[in-house]
Amino acid sequence: MRRSDSVRFAILGLVARHPGGVHGYALRRQCADLLGHLWQLTLQEVYRVLGSLSADGWIEGNGRDPVAGRKIYCITPVGQQNLDAFLLRPAEDALQMRRQEVAAKVLFARPDRLAELLGVISAKRVAYEQQLALLDVQRRKLRRLPVDPFLANLLVDGAEVSMRAEIEWLDHVCEKLNERFGGSTLRVTAD
Repeated sequence: MRRSDSVRFAILGLVARHPGGVHGYALRRQCADLLGHLWQLTLQEVYRVLGSLSADGWIEGNGRDPVAGRKIYCITPVGQQNLDAFLLRPAEDALQMRRQEVAAKVLFARPDRLAELLGVISAKRVAYEQQLALLDVQRRKLRRLPVDPFLANLLVDGAEVSMRAEIEWLDHVCEKLNERFGGSTLRVTAD
């Protein structure tokens, strides 16, 4: 499934949670509250998706918010049918075997540049560690929400497992490079 499809159904799902209707700004805020940096959506992206959902007849405008004056959207029966079908359909995401920039760098590194490669791997590892710290921040934010964050926490769990697996793979790559090409000069350390 393409990211645009998952964003489309995520927004449709949020609209469905509001039988009385919801405006785009509130949807954007709810995405940020629930998903934090995992799914960063711009307000323009939210309204573009709302426009597409409306054009397809999956949602409809239902007046304006009396306080904010923003257009309110509600899910239609056709939209609910499509959301239900999406939720019950097996996931179509395909596993992308190491299609990352760092994988290409590992694959084509020259033995005389391994120290530099390990520096690149170390920087990537540090970036994953920073993302893990952001996930901890997101978990604390979720605990303060007035809604049950159980399902959003499952998404955070998934992101954490994925990042920890990436760190483990990076550590494995460094270990194997050290075994193959030797020397403590090729060791990567976590900060």
